Amino acid sequence: MLRRDRTRGQALVEFALVLPILTLLLAGFWDLGRVVLAQDALNHAAREAARYAIVHGGSSANPCPVGPPGEDTVVPVASVSCPTPSPSKQSVYDEAEGSASIAGMTVTVEACYGAGCSDNTDAIGATNERGTPVTVTVSTTVHMGVTGLLGLSSFDVSSSSTMLVNH
Repeated sequence: MLRRDRTRGQALVEFALVLPILTLLLAGFWDLGRVVLAQDALNHAAREAARYAIVHGGSSANPCPVGPPGEDTVVPVASVSCPTPSPSKQSVYDEAEGSASIAGMTVTVEACYGAGCSDNTDAIGATNERGTPVTVTVSTTVHMGVTGLLGLSSFDVSSSSTMLVNH
């Protein structure tokens, strides 16, 4: 009988030792899932904003062009139906922010026209005419929970999409 009494608490002690490690692992997976969700949302936002930019290029059929206007682009006066026409890129930024808001995060959006452009700076002579590449970059910072205990308090995530104006 003595032997049985000594081993009664063994399972409880082992569980008490394993539970914190298991909890930290599960919380780490939760943080990793949030980073994957953010990456997916930013991929979607960059694609949608780039698509918006290429569809609203500077053809005569487009009543509200965005981006740097070309020689043949008719730029309308700002109105309710076209609040931010060329040369503004604000509607591209709004499209990206709206698409990323699904994940409930604050994003930074950059859009530029032309080959070799970067940040919000268009390539020299770039316009919103057919065939011009448009690059949209969306980025955010995901603040970590439990992995912050290990020194990783935040994780920077970004996505970029480049398409050719086709309208």
